[in-house]
Amino acid sequence: MDSTRSIYELKSAFIRAQVRILSESLEPPEDWQRYAVETDEGELSAKVIEDVLHKVNSAAKQHNRVVYSSQAIHHIASQIASLYWAAISQEAQSQATFAKGVGQLTDLSKQWNIVKLPLELEAPGATDEQDARYHELRERLASLDEQRQKRQRRHDQLKHLRRLLGPFEDPRADIQPNLVTRDGELVQELEKMRMLMARVGGRIAQQKGHDHVPANGEYLLPGSDRKLEALLETEI
Repeated sequence: MDSTRSIYELKSAFIRAQVRILSESLEPPEDWQRYAVETDEGELSAKVIEDVLHKVNSAAKQHNRVVYSSQAIHHIASQIASLYWAAISQEAQSQATFAKGVGQLTDLSKQWNIVKLPLELEAPGATDEQDARYHELRERLASLDEQRQKRQRRHDQLKHLRRLLGPFEDPRADIQPNLVTRDGELVQELEKMRMLMARVGGRIAQQKGHDHVPANGEYLLPGSDRKLEALLETEI
């Protein structure tokens, strides 16, 4: 930063430089025809592109003159300078307050108050023992604040993960209602299938006991397709 110029002058110069960049005329690249989209009316001519860019540049310059006028730049730069000096003044007052001593109402759990503590004990007549004690307490306070910040970041991370895992707290209702559970729908269907298979197996065993079994070991129930269909349609 140039120390010979004020905050207002620096910010005004910066804003004006940005406005000049925005006000520069748009120019098409030399090989723009290679990227032009073909239309039913034929290729775009250089004259059409020139006319369009002329209108766009004129509209942009007019817009910049209205929006980024000298009065607007002056107003913005003045506000920035005022905010800057207000922050500097507040910081200086805070440092002066801490130099006189830490107030009883000062919240030392806040990081911005901890960093403002002087590095050395600035008290007239302070002994070396008191200065060492102050230095030890200040380092301990800074260490505790760093640990608190780490735990806070960890807490925020776990809180975010818990929010992501929220749908899994009740998976039977939110993810898959037919999970394999004692009273789930899938278990009920498997129980029906087990009873059906037992009934079919019992009926087939009864038929084997009464019907003739061929010598080749192959066994076919008379009308087995119809009987099996009747069994499957039987309500359990």
